[in-house]
Amino acid sequence: MISYVTSLLCRIAHSWSYPNTIETAVLVVILYDVIWHRWNAIRDIERDKEAELRAIQREEAAEKRQIRRERQEFVRKHWQELQANLILLTRIAKDLVQQQRFVQANSNSHNPTTIHLLSIMAKRFPEVLAEFDDRWSRLVAQLNVFPQPRDLLALEVLEVVQELGQTVKDKQTEVKDETLLTLAKLTTRVADAGRLPNLDD
Repeated sequence: MISYVTSLLCRIAHSWSYPNTIETAVLVVILYDVIWHRWNAIRDIERDKEAELRAIQREEAAEKRQIRRERQEFVRKHWQELQANLILLTRIAKDLVQQQRFVQANSNSHNPTTIHLLSIMAKRFPEVLAEFDDRWSRLVAQLNVFPQPRDLLALEVLEVVQELGQTVKDKQTEVKDETLLTLAKLTTRVADAGRLPNLDD
């Protein structure tokens, strides 16, 4: 069998002329070159597409991170502003409670100093109440436009603040110490919320 294949190849080689062999070799080289370049071109196109896709994905991811950072910063500033308003509201509410209790305890006093102090408080009371109303309104407005989805803590603060506002406006119900204590605790929790870590850092 091997001798038969060898003799067949020898006969083909003898019948094949030298010029035909060169032309065939040149054609094979040209064909190989065309196929090789075409194959490389296709691979380059695929690589470019993949690189472009990766670049788009990186850009989209960076954009999402930027949006997330901006939202975190916006929410953090919102919490900080809320904290400042809550601290001022708590301070004013405490002043109102102290004044109210002082008036109740000393309304029948005959001491000239106490009477004079009660007079000063009575003159200043509308100013303090207006300050309370202003800060209360700001706080409620800020809580009502809190970034969505609205945090449960923000809703809790809103509920307590609305209750406090109703109590002060009612003027018949005394502000409870528990309410003031709750406000103080909420102020601390709001401060913690205002220090939200940036998860992308």
